[in-house]
Amino acid sequence: MPVIDILVPQMGEGLQEVLVVELFKKPGERIERDEPFYSMETDKATMEVECPHEGVLVEWLASEGDTLDIGAPVCRMEVEDAAPTDPGTHSGTHPGSSLADPPLDQERVDGSGSDQPGGFDLRTIPPRTRAYAKEKGITDEALVTIPTASGKLMPEDIDVFLKAPVREGAGAGFTERPVSAQDKTFIYRLKRSAEQVIPATAKRQLDWGVVRAYADKKKAELADNPPSAFNCVAYAIAKATAEHPKFRSTLLREEVIREHSHVNLGIAVAMQTGELVVAVVSAADALSFEDFVAQSKTNIGIARGGRDQATESTQLVLTYMGPYEIIDAVPVLVAPAVAVLFIGSPFEQGGKQVVNIVLTFDHRLVHGVEAAEFLRTIARNVESLA
Repeated sequence: MPVIDILVPQMGEGLQEVLVVELFKKPGERIERDEPFYSMETDKATMEVECPHEGVLVEWLASEGDTLDIGAPVCRMEVEDAAPTDPGTHSGTHPGSSLADPPLDQERVDGSGSDQPGGFDLRTIPPRTRAYAKEKGITDEALVTIPTASGKLMPEDIDVFLKAPVREGAGAGFTERPVSAQDKTFIYRLKRSAEQVIPATAKRQLDWGVVRAYADKKKAELADNPPSAFNCVAYAIAKATAEHPKFRSTLLREEVIREHSHVNLGIAVAMQTGELVVAVVSAADALSFEDFVAQSKTNIGIARGGRDQATESTQLVLTYMGPYEIIDAVPVLVAPAVAVLFIGSPFEQGGKQVVNIVLTFDHRLVHGVEAAEFLRTIARNVESLA
């Protein structure tokens, strides 16, 4: 049976790259035609990809968290039903070489690590390899140091280099390690947001003394699952979205606004290793306070284990810096969320304890007055806790 590369499919007009979210199969496992075998995220949605062929998975050419161009190889399969020219496949002798590199587009550069005079050899770096290196944050200086057995530096050579264990710089005083899957996902979403979102920011204060008093009261009532002050203010924020549908909406293709019946509330969570992931409380505004506390605690625990729960329908994200003595910040909006709300550390002002809340929102969908009214409703909900 032939062994072919399976390529990232073209899923929509104008789509140039995707994020690999989850791999469903392991090398050696059988895959049926039309069976979902990995999931990917685009600027429009997260979707499961169905296999175009029947056969056995030989190896994955990408990892979870990798960003791939449309048409790039994602895996290699031994298939029973494909010809080399079938759409979505490529057959060739060079691993991962799914797209031909025209000879005139090749660039030959000096690379280190050979037995040529001066310790350099000539290698070929195709334009798409150079572009791939740029996406991965590899400088031109570092690019020429990446080893390749063929004399032509390919994207998969870069992948091998990035997945290598931590390297010590010989006397240079540095170490290198690959970017984690969680951070690769975060970087992909940041880049996508920078290309699409027009951010704006609004700020106001909340009476934190009221929040603390309410939390203490609820801790006595709910001894089996005591809420934190953050749980209380997060619930007040979730309830505010019931009056402000823009904050439970998403923008589709800058032509259509999709308004959801309820808000899927994201909560930014820092893992012990420093990476950021998002826990999500689905339909948060429709839950009772007790259920909201229980679900948020459970899903935050799952997120701390490394599972990012954000999807294209997570409309609003909270980031809480209370324990870190940060009273002010401008949060960065990460698409597809329509807004992110920073909750700072409490501080004394005018004889009472207050916190700053700072809202960064997508100005393509939300206008300044709408953001101000949303913050006012949050403040009113907090005051009603007294």
